[in-house]
Amino acid sequence: MNRQIMGLQPLANERKSMRVIAVTSGKGGVGKTNFTVNLALALIEHKVRVAVLDGDLGLSNVDIACGVVPRYTIQHLITGEKTVEEVVVQGPKGMLIVPGGSGILELANLDRVSRLSFIANIGRLEDMADILIIDTGAGLGNTVIDLLRASDDVIVITTPEPTAITDAYGMLKVLYANGVSCPAYVVVNKVHSEAEARLTYERLEKAVQKFLQGSIRLMGWVYEDRAVSRAVMMQVPLGVAFPQSSSYQCIRWIAGSVLGLYVSPPRQAGGVRGFLKGLLDM
Repeated sequence: MNRQIMGLQPLANERKSMRVIAVTSGKGGVGKTNFTVNLALALIEHKVRVAVLDGDLGLSNVDIACGVVPRYTIQHLITGEKTVEEVVVQGPKGMLIVPGGSGILELANLDRVSRLSFIANIGRLEDMADILIIDTGAGLGNTVIDLLRASDDVIVITTPEPTAITDAYGMLKVLYANGVSCPAYVVVNKVHSEAEARLTYERLEKAVQKFLQGSIRLMGWVYEDRAVSRAVMMQVPLGVAFPQSSSYQCIRWIAGSVLGLYVSPPRQAGGVRGFLKGLLDM
């Protein structure tokens, strides 16, 4: 196995505390929410209980991606109107969703009693899930940084686009500046080949080493796939609508890395052109 592709620390069987993984990006439009939802589904396939907290600032998308209509949101949790058991909704395959909303903006301004109540409510998720995945908002706001600082692991999503790489570097720079010490992993989304994914990661890695004196790890990559946009339009997660798609196979592979399992990197479907090229090569 290439040493540049490294999984998060395995989820041990004896582990009792819930593991918190934050998924973030330097900019919007890189597929962060779709990755988060489908990573949760892929982990559930391994009999892991997963909850997803929609941490976007008033632009909650997790519920939309899963095709569910929540009655309450994190705002009701923050104000103390509802308990976490009342706010949580069940998504596909038993995924638990804490719907986002504008209320998360109020978190920084809570008084001590309200903050303790909110923390206690979130803490009760530990009885309901083994892993909590936080879909953070895009950008570098204080709330995003706070969520990342409190997490056990951070996964940064980028694409081969130069602007996405630049923004991912900006996110990592802010993480280091704010003393975020948890491991940072990179997933390169919307790639056409393994070579493109590795080249994108190497460009980012060199910048981090040179200018930040830090280190990152390649978690994996996800192929460009028309099935993704079709699933979005259907408001059904990719792992439910098109579980055999090349992009979801990539996410399954990454889920294996999260759990400390070795799974070979999936090959991209070549289609008719790939089939003909294979015949010519032979």
